[in-house]
Amino acid sequence: MTNRTTLNVLRLGALAWSLSASMAHAGKIAIAPAAGEGIVAMLNGESTLFANAYRTMLAKEGIATTGNSTAWNRVRFATHSPTVARMEYTFVRNGRQFTRIYHARSGPAMEVVLSRIDFTAPGNGSRSGSSGTESEGSRPYKITEEDIAKDFAERKYYPIDTEFNVRAPNLPPQDSVLESLATNNGGDAELKIFRQIENDIATKTVSRGGRLVGYVSKAVCQSCSAASVALAESFGIEGHIYQLVEAATGVPLPRDPKLLASGESSAELKSLRKAYAASHFKRDTVTDPGETSWAGTEALEHIDRIEAEEARTALAAPCGD
Repeated sequence: MTNRTTLNVLRLGALAWSLSASMAHAGKIAIAPAAGEGIVAMLNGESTLFANAYRTMLAKEGIATTGNSTAWNRVRFATHSPTVARMEYTFVRNGRQFTRIYHARSGPAMEVVLSRIDFTAPGNGSRSGSSGTESEGSRPYKITEEDIAKDFAERKYYPIDTEFNVRAPNLPPQDSVLESLATNNGGDAELKIFRQIENDIATKTVSRGGRLVGYVSKAVCQSCSAASVALAESFGIEGHIYQLVEAATGVPLPRDPKLLASGESSAELKSLRKAYAASHFKRDTVTDPGETSWAGTEALEHIDRIEAEEARTALAAPCGD
């Protein structure tokens, strides 16, 4: 309780200071569609790391030998459907530049997700009912103290947090300047990262006024877009968030080439995620993936190289092509 009280005081103090400082410099975070081989590979890597946490938990907790086909359909859906996000925050302290990378998956703790699945039903056939039609990140739920505690306890299933890479779990919304506009957005991956950055500024883990570059596997919703504005204006943060925009079904393809390319990349990422889930989440076949680690800045450097090459190719193309 003392630690939580101290954290709240720090967050309130940081908020008060940031509000006065933001008058001099209110940041802005732009959100734009993204596409490309590098971004798909990076976000698929993020998805795999979060899916591997489920593999580790299922194997170590002895859940991998129970449940019928309906249960495992839902397990697979729970691992490939949530939004994943990776954001790089660069800041200056004492004249030196530092970077901290945040990783997040939408939704509650894995224990909460798995508790919604009936692993005791007999038989191998599918029972009546949905096998999963909405991601765990979009299901309405209230973030309770118990849920936050479970999410924190599950850190043992993830790569170890370091000075440069950290998983953003659910954090308490109290005393935060970042609000969710709807109940079903409280566990969004973007909001988790924004609140973790807010918390890190309050505890002086990072400095305010930095630059944010983020990548999200799905289009940023209105709630998280509003939260990004609050984050930027409250802490003087500049930056960009690049999103994969899923192509809408039943309507003509978009004419905007950026949206068209983003939709294609979104479909490719979804296919990769589903394939991984289909291969690794079956009854009696789930294995512990062993030690894992967060992808470092080399992933972004890979993207920069690809984008630079694409830019050179576009400049070299004859006019009108």
